[in-house]
Amino acid sequence: MLRTYRWQQAERGQSLVEMSIGLIILTLIVMGILDLGRVYFLNLALEDAAGEAALYLSLNPYCPDASSGDDCSDPKNAKYRALHSGGANVDWSTAGFTYEYRNPGDGTWSQTIPNEVQSGMLVRVTIETEFQVLTPVISAITRGQPITLSVFAVGTVV
Repeated sequence: MLRTYRWQQAERGQSLVEMSIGLIILTLIVMGILDLGRVYFLNLALEDAAGEAALYLSLNPYCPDASSGDDCSDPKNAKYRALHSGGANVDWSTAGFTYEYRNPGDGTWSQTIPNEVQSGMLVRVTIETEFQVLTPVISAITRGQPITLSVFAVGTVV
């Protein structure tokens, strides 16, 4: 009877070790899934903001930001529309905005607003930001550096 009791104690210790190892692996998987959810949410917010800015520039091509002219003060510019359409959890202070117009003559993209904007001309809005991962395994893979996310949207000037 004494031998049976020691054997059952050893099995309880084995179960505790197995559970602790499994719990560590499960925790890392859940943290990775949360990081993927965060990056997916951020990407959707950036896509929404770029789409809103491209839509606004397709209707008002001379107002990419508030410094473009007197008629482009907030909220009458594309950058303001982008900042207020994305997510509230996005850190817009680190985001970079680029507005480009496609030259209909040679098909090149230019960041300067053309003197004459023609109907059918394309405008492209690009937004870049950095995403810092929380999961230790993914952070080790990226060596602690943030991941750069970049999205763009293209609109046709009406």
